[in-house]
Amino acid sequence: MAYVWLFQQEWFRCNEHATAEVDVKKWWLLGDNYEASILSFVSTFQFINNGFVFNYGYLYRARWYKNYALMLVWAFLMVFVSYMLLADPNQVGCAFRLNCGTPSVLEGLGFKKPSWTIEAYNNIQGHNVIPTGSRYKLWGYCLGNMAAANFWQLFVVNGPVRNFLRNRKPLERLRAKL
Repeated sequence: MAYVWLFQQEWFRCNEHATAEVDVKKWWLLGDNYEASILSFVSTFQFINNGFVFNYGYLYRARWYKNYALMLVWAFLMVFVSYMLLADPNQVGCAFRLNCGTPSVLEGLGFKKPSWTIEAYNNIQGHNVIPTGSRYKLWGYCLGNMAAANFWQLFVVNGPVRNFLRNRKPLERLRAKL
């Protein structure tokens, strides 16, 4: 869904891989594009959420909000990744090559010149900075995706849907035969 959204954005231009325009010897820079950035943000939010979703447990575990270490790590990671997505180009995002670009291109986009070293971006535009309004839309999509996964776990896997299906069609192997 995130790629469907991306391809509908007026600021996005699909740069099909053209070896004449990029240096393929710098393979580690082939992710300097919007597609890789979107995939990185969406999957990172999903990975963070997976730790939360699978902590719910069911009958034989303490409640999720009593796992203080998990809650602290989850909150830190959510703030960290949200900052990389929502903030203008900064040293943290540029270290991951997300929402950043070649210094001269960033200046041309109206951002101040970075004081840290950034290797030149290996794409035609020279950056993968998502426009501010679109960053918030993507963030909302990621949070909605997380909410949907939590809803599924709480109401289908561990909740009323599970109970309904278990009562309607119990497994034969669970019945005690005397």
